[in-house]
Amino acid sequence: MSDLTWDVEVSNALMVGGGISKHHVIWWNQYRGGLDSAVYITTAPEHDGSLSGARLREAISWGKMRPEAPHVCVEGDASLLLPLLGADLFSEPQED
Repeated sequence: MSDLTWDVEVSNALMVGGGISKHHVIWWNQYRGGLDSAVYITTAPEHDGSLSGARLREAISWGKMRPEAPHVCVEGDASLLLPLLGADLFSEPQED
């Protein structure tokens, strides 16, 4: 992961779930000035203080995400949300 972040001009992330995989994505980007944009899908509650529950605004405070970077945290189950996102992303544009 670290090798992917050093030389890129733009770094965006789609993080599904939390824990160590989310941590590494945002952590390595700290060394390049932060993520340029991010989408985070999680079912973890923010109030329990877990790594998985930490929202992306916390990554901004640590320099892991640029302050001006667009980001969204989607609270929901990835087994439902990823197929919906994929269907929209890969759908053919409808002509009027």
